[in-house]
Amino acid sequence: MKILENVSLAQYSTMRLGGNARYFAEVKSNNDLLGSLDFAKNNGLTFHILGSGSNSIFQDTGFSGLVIAMRTMGAKETETNNELQLTVGAGEIWDDIVKLSTHKDYFDIASLSLIPGTVGAAPVQNIGAYGQQVSDVIDTVRAYDTSKGMFVEISNKDCEFKYRKSRFNTTDKKRFIITSVTMRFCRKNIAPPFYSDITNYLQSHHIDERTITPIQLREAISNIRAVKLPDPADIASCGSFFKNPLVSEAEYSQLSTQFPELKSHKTDDGNLKLYAGQLIELCGLKGFHDQETGMATWKNQALVVVNESAKSTNDLLKFKKIIVTIVQKKFGITLEQEPEIIAV
Repeated sequence: MKILENVSLAQYSTMRLGGNARYFAEVKSNNDLLGSLDFAKNNGLTFHILGSGSNSIFQDTGFSGLVIAMRTMGAKETETNNELQLTVGAGEIWDDIVKLSTHKDYFDIASLSLIPGTVGAAPVQNIGAYGQQVSDVIDTVRAYDTSKGMFVEISNKDCEFKYRKSRFNTTDKKRFIITSVTMRFCRKNIAPPFYSDITNYLQSHHIDERTITPIQLREAISNIRAVKLPDPADIASCGSFFKNPLVSEAEYSQLSTQFPELKSHKTDDGNLKLYAGQLIELCGLKGFHDQETGMATWKNQALVVVNESAKSTNDLLKFKKIIVTIVQKKFGITLEQEPEIIAV
């Protein structure tokens, strides 16, 4: 493992913004991780754990400590009857695991196809889409507990999963460094109705909802996302920039009286999930280009913010404020961003 100095962080963020890291290390094993943490401790440095950079936005001032890029790889499979267990290194690309599971005929995370990021980042946000979320399949998370100075296994229950949340980004933020995730899949049929986007796609491609296969569902989701979302490899973006807000039934009733076109989806806790993209679009901001900041909302999905010609993270933050302010004024809802702004 090498400790590098003054490394540009823009190249490690899919938004392609941010200053330099004072120190930077890629870790490929638990020993590498322990060595990098010792380096940070011995030099009085803070540290930040980095996956693929699809959920990290760095400040223009950079990061004055040590950025640790998790590159622990590998996937161990155990399959019996109609169940599959996968233990996957934190550095593996998430979509590769979705592909693997669907090709083994499991539906469990097919709807999470083409979500950018690494396996280690998936539990932190409890990533989800089209009614599925990673917490549905997580058995345990293996992590280094910086408070106890030891590796630990954390059960699904103890991860404290909620909508786009877990203990890893709330109560115990920065305490645990995820090194691997164990997931369990059960082979079973998936029953319609699907989300309207999926139903429309299947109908237009003459695919029967009742006999759809995991591979077909993955292909449908991937094609839908490819149309709606830009490829971060080609266009600087963090994917979905704003979280879908949750409101109570009473709040939704009041909003839908004024805005009857508002779509919603009932969550397990009885709240209603609105769609941030629709809120932004109803404000006339879909495909909105701001010349001053060089930022824009994506032409096919208002939820997505893209960097067209921005020179700084400050430009992004100015643009975000424009969107949040306009949506708040129209709907009384304050949008929250998904990617984390990293500062030290």
